[in-house]
Amino acid sequence: MNLINKNNMNQETVERIIDETVDTIIDSIDEKTVDYMFEHGDYEETDNQFLEDLKIFKKEIITELYNRINNK
Repeated sequence: MNLINKNNMNQETVERIIDETVDTIIDSIDEKTVDYMFEHGDYEETDNQFLEDLKIFKKEIITELYNRINNK
């Protein structure tokens, strides 16, 4: 995707900004989801059930984000 003015940055810089931003967002989602699961759920440790539930939550969160972004 070449939507950025090339006079301001090269494609490598654009890709790095996008990649770093996505990594930061994913890390934040992971961290907040785990925090909220312990705070509001019935979890006391990160056992197999916790990890399975975390996968489901992350999938649902990404789906919800996609829907909200595309509906605005």
